Amino acid sequence: MRRLFSTKRGVAVSVAVATMLAASIGAYAYFTTTGAGSGSGTVGTSKALVVHQAGITYSNAGTDNALVPGVTATVTFTVDNTSSANQQLGTISVSSITTDGAHAGCDTAINPTWFSTTTDVVNQDYAPGNTQVVPGSLTITFNDLNVNQDVCKSAPLTFHYSA
Repeated sequence: MRRLFSTKRGVAVSVAVATMLAASIGAYAYFTTTGAGSGSGTVGTSKALVVHQAGITYSNAGTDNALVPGVTATVTFTVDNTSSANQQLGTISVSSITTDGAHAGCDTAINPTWFSTTTDVVNQDYAPGNTQVVPGSLTITFNDLNVNQDVCKSAPLTFHYSA
């Protein structure tokens, strides 16, 4: 060991090793601190669900199989979610009932009391996709009001739904 420090070469090697050792210890030293920053992103928006009438069953099936005064129709649905994200469907209701010009008066705009409806309370989350079954149904009733409702005979009705 004494010989190592007695030559110039030994002293130089010892100084180099000591310098590297000191530098490696210094490499592990650090300060602690805090910081802040910001970034940005965008939130998407909803897209209207498309509600389809999947089926209709009349309470007089086997006889007229159509709406006549006092008869109800039970309606079922499917839904299309064209969004890229899940969306919630709350309820489906009938917003109006219309018909063609030959049966003017057989609609909810002129005779709003002639028809009554219930609401399908769905409250379900729908993933993106088409023709997804909606649970439940709603009922449309052609009210028997003891008034002349002949204008509705053979009327092609269009049910307008809102969700």
